[in-house]
Amino acid sequence: MGISMTLTEDHADFRATLRAFAREKVAPGAAARDRDAIDAADIFRELAAMDALGITVPTEYGGLGLDTTTLVIAVEELGYADASVASIFAGHYLGMEGFRLFGDEEQKKKYLTAMARGELRAAFALTEPDAGSDIGSMRSTAVREEAGWRINGTKIFISSAKEAGVLLLFAKTDARAGFRGISAFIVPTDTPGLVFSAPMDKMGVRGEHAYEVSIEDVVVPLENLLGPEGAGGKLAMDVVNPSRIDAAALANAIAMRAMDLAAAHATNRVQFGKPIRDFQAIQLALGRMDTLIEAGRLVTYEAARLKDEGGDFRRAASIAKYVASENGFNVVDQALQIHGGSGYMRESEIERLYRDCRLIRLYEGTSDIQLITLAKGVTSRFDARGRLF
Repeated sequence: MGISMTLTEDHADFRATLRAFAREKVAPGAAARDRDAIDAADIFRELAAMDALGITVPTEYGGLGLDTTTLVIAVEELGYADASVASIFAGHYLGMEGFRLFGDEEQKKKYLTAMARGELRAAFALTEPDAGSDIGSMRSTAVREEAGWRINGTKIFISSAKEAGVLLLFAKTDARAGFRGISAFIVPTDTPGLVFSAPMDKMGVRGEHAYEVSIEDVVVPLENLLGPEGAGGKLAMDVVNPSRIDAAALANAIAMRAMDLAAAHATNRVQFGKPIRDFQAIQLALGRMDTLIEAGRLVTYEAARLKDEGGDFRRAASIAKYVASENGFNVVDQALQIHGGSGYMRESEIERLYRDCRLIRLYEGTSDIQLITLAKGVTSRFDARGRLF
């Protein structure tokens, strides 16, 4: 694919290593993890042994100090083999990013180093039953007391919450200030007062567990505030923005796997005396799929490049998330169509990919939220009279 032209030799070597691991160790168990909703804790440990859990973490905190492009490659290779494993992997990075960006030196040494080494699994606890895209409406509260911060509330759809060792948890320290009243807290998952539901029964990405978390008079030390008080809303957005690049990479990975399966099926399936790949309708579908995937990958790698340059990559990340997730779903739908009835059966890998890819249009900001974000950027160039600045 054309995207390979932008990669260095080090990128290519890293891809080869992760690809071999993913195809040999991850892919064979993907169907069973989906069927039985099994968390891939064993694979998480193996990734830790490969130093793959600290790709973008600075070397002084136990990471590899590599670029976002390398992380995108890792998500692609793991996602091609199993979306659940890639989602666990990306979710760990989502939790770590807050520590990398906003942790003080002591917090980084204590938590980020352990996370980069795979000794501590991270989870990101932001969403609430009444606070999804509108995080300013969250109801969880944190009150400063002599003993520490006393936190109460409820979180929902929190990936790997029970499997993690620590939550990056958001709550309001000023209930009247909306978005600006949110603060971020480091909450170890063995803290008294945390109550986890059973794993939620998801349609797809079933090998990554999601939970409802009840927070009942949870007390953490004052030093467990991450970043300044009241800066949690900004912190959350600064963490979610790069995670949209990871989500885009996962959508691309699922789409690439779906296209390969569709091409193989079209080669093996014979109708009217010849493989169905020889029919123009199938050729047109495969051509569209290839185009959609390449477009998704190009905007994803461009967003990764802009992030690493240190500029404002928010627009690029939203574009990548929107294009890749929407294109990816279209690709998987076309792949299922090429498979016909066999693709609709539960034993078909395409059926699993169809369920898995649907989630990516919802999390880390829905497709509609990405468009609204982009539209604000477009209209901001004009004054109240419609004149271009």
